Amino acid sequence: MIRKPLLFLPGPMQVPGHVRAAGDKPLFSHRSQQMHDLNAKLDKNIRPLMGLTGVDSTVLFLASSGTGAMESAICNLTSPGEEILVVVGGTFAERWIGIANAYGLTVRVAEVDWRTGATAADVERAMAKWPDARVVFLTWSESSTGVLIDMEDIGKLVRSQDKLLVVDAVSGLAVSPMKMDDWKVDVLISASQKGLMTPSGLGIVAIAERAWQKTAQAKTFRYYWDWKNYKGDVPCTPSLSLLMQVEASLDYINAQGAERIYARRAEVAGIIRDLVKRLGMEIYALKTGNGITGVIPPAGFDIPALLSRLDSDFGIQIAEGLGRLKTTTFRIGHVGHVSDEELSYFVDSFEKCVTVRSPG
Repeated sequence: MIRKPLLFLPGPMQVPGHVRAAGDKPLFSHRSQQMHDLNAKLDKNIRPLMGLTGVDSTVLFLASSGTGAMESAICNLTSPGEEILVVVGGTFAERWIGIANAYGLTVRVAEVDWRTGATAADVERAMAKWPDARVVFLTWSESSTGVLIDMEDIGKLVRSQDKLLVVDAVSGLAVSPMKMDDWKVDVLISASQKGLMTPSGLGIVAIAERAWQKTAQAKTFRYYWDWKNYKGDVPCTPSLSLLMQVEASLDYINAQGAERIYARRAEVAGIIRDLVKRLGMEIYALKTGNGITGVIPPAGFDIPALLSRLDSDFGIQIAEGLGRLKTTTFRIGHVGHVSDEELSYFVDSFEKCVTVRSPG
């Protein structure tokens, strides 16, 4: 039986039943050995998904959205007025700019092609133009476009110039392979409601040793977001039910094997993109990941009518475009768990909506 609404959003998506059930487990004191054991298990099980191979990095689970985790990176790695570099290839990359401006930083912006995302050459030119920017912020998986950029060469380039690299992987973690250590990423940002298949409400930050050194020098005011407070004992009441759901999700991912999870995400993405192209539409991203399909419909296509009919007639929710792409694209999300039955129902319903749509 199809659960409705059936979410094919960039996030959140439907939560598997056993993960939902984990949120109903009894609560316990967060000042207890049980809490310590849970944190230790979460840390151990999420590291392989992040590509953390050493022991020097720290993983924090924050009671926040992904944006809160992004803000924590800004205020822990900078001082007022400091120059930073933000590489922008979509609406969510632009969010780095808004956060940095709110903290009074000097923000240098490198605009790149939104359909391909940043390349190492783009980043190299930007660093040459603004050599005083010691921290580079970019988005690996761009939820507004469906682009997944190649990180390895970018990470090695940024490291070669002794700068820090901070990467938004909110819609990419547990969806496409991430190799944080190998790719020389210093801070990785994610959240609970996408590839980790849990409800929204947790921001996740992985912090390498080089970033901890920069944090010790940073002067930007912070309290709730101060990373050092999260090392050791839990500093404030955590989102315990969400943490237990992440535990269940990571148990499932580890039991399946990450490669099998990635292969399934890629399989679903391929079926959806074949559907879109068969119906005369274009994929927006020229470098795609496994989690999000941005779609360019034909001229005159009534995007709001499609979204409305999918929801009202079939109980399926997809997303409109964002930012400068708001009126010209729509987005189909497949970042999380999708059963064969759900995928088949989506394909059939989407095709019906598109082929009988009214002219725009």
